[in-house]
Amino acid sequence: MDWSNLLTTERFSENGNRFSKNDTKKEYSFKKYNRGNFTCIDDDYQTIIRSASFRRLQDKTQVFPLEKNDFVRTRLTHSIETSAIAKKLGNMVLANISLEKNKNNNSYKDYQKNKEEMSTIPDLLACAGLIHDIGNPPFGHFGEVVMSDWFKDNIKHLKYKGKQLEDVLTKQQLEDLYHLDGNAQALRVVGKLHDLHNESGMNLTKSLLNILVKYPVKSTEIDKGADDIKYHKLGYYASDFDMFDDIAQSTGTKLSDNEYARHPLTYLLEAADDIAYATADVEDGLKKNYISVQDFINVFEQIVDEKDEKDEKNRKNYLLLQNLKEQLKKDSQNELQVMQEWLDNVRDWLEYNAVYSFTSNYNAIMKGTYTKELLSGVINENILKVLKEVANEYLFANKEINKVELSGSVILEFLLNKFVGAILEYDEKNIKMTKENKKIIGLLSQNHMNVYNREKEKCVSEGDKIYLKLHLVIDYISGMTDSYAKRLCQELRGVTFFE
Repeated sequence: MDWSNLLTTERFSENGNRFSKNDTKKEYSFKKYNRGNFTCIDDDYQTIIRSASFRRLQDKTQVFPLEKNDFVRTRLTHSIETSAIAKKLGNMVLANISLEKNKNNNSYKDYQKNKEEMSTIPDLLACAGLIHDIGNPPFGHFGEVVMSDWFKDNIKHLKYKGKQLEDVLTKQQLEDLYHLDGNAQALRVVGKLHDLHNESGMNLTKSLLNILVKYPVKSTEIDKGADDIKYHKLGYYASDFDMFDDIAQSTGTKLSDNEYARHPLTYLLEAADDIAYATADVEDGLKKNYISVQDFINVFEQIVDEKDEKDEKNRKNYLLLQNLKEQLKKDSQNELQVMQEWLDNVRDWLEYNAVYSFTSNYNAIMKGTYTKELLSGVINENILKVLKEVANEYLFANKEINKVELSGSVILEFLLNKFVGAILEYDEKNIKMTKENKKIIGLLSQNHMNVYNREKEKCVSEGDKIYLKLHLVIDYISGMTDSYAKRLCQELRGVTFFE
């Protein structure tokens, strides 16, 4: 792979994000104005922060569904933090590979050859951080599980013109529905669903779109036990393959007819995401008193054993715990503040680890043969394990969180029952829709309807059309905020009307 392709500024629609293809009025052309150092990445940044999908992240779950405490993170604040860390990692990588002492390394040579293009890496990563979770449904990752499980449980009961839906859809279409994923949905959201002035969604640069694809495989290739992490989830839906393939060809991440590599910057985005949520989840849990400092220390000592003489990493990590204990002794009345400062220090260490891993594994990453996460095997890997284990034990198993998530499950299942039942009747010449289903279809987003009407023209089978109709429902529900999903469920059930 080559940076000149990986950092392409090519878009699907070269007429920009602001004007339709038919707009020929010269007075509306911004190209005649001098925009200074305003780059195409700056264009992407502005497009993202002005989008409705980005704004809706302020009312989507990070860990605590329908949270009223404004201290804890939402998907929006998490995305902003991920964006900041990702940009920092990009700057650190450039600073390290540009050093004269690395002149015999491929990274140094690539930087000297593509210095101007590579200078955009930090800003590109900042944009990727903002939209990496933009496809997540209401109620966090639990929402993904609920929606996927609904299709697994209900597809076998659904019929279309007397045929079992399982017999109408292809294997990949079924697997897509059984493995609904926010990563694949993010590509769909920014690449298609923002149907404003053209058919290219937000019309972001292809390099940015490619960074979002953490798992460049289709649903039938998922292998959660594979050594190569790119097979652990799907990266694109069957309906979006042409878009994904075009992106991969433009950036050079398409290695052969059926083989795609991760974009090198995807590794840095993934590391930034891990660092952001692992440290923030613990901080939020401490603030809400779901975790005590002693709970944290107990888990730390279970995972990091200073007496394990065979493990040099453990002993080094244990020094961080000793530092925490010493600070707590000095300021025992302000445990939360001490923990926040300690977590800031841990973030710095993990960021250093990620950059070191990227530069150390640079050749394999650029060849598309690197199979792990950047933070796998690094010095502070066990610190990350501690943070994630604390969250799993004290947050994700918390009864209060589970109760709200179960409420979210009821909401999503109700909406899927309503909208899928209606969509199967929609747009069929020989099927008369009920009045109720007509009203339900009338609630769907016009943007999403436009995408469906455009793409159904490419369908070659009844199954293709049904698959697109089901995606129309998935697109609509996935785009909802937690509060809107709750309110719509209540309204459709008549709860608010009769209160």
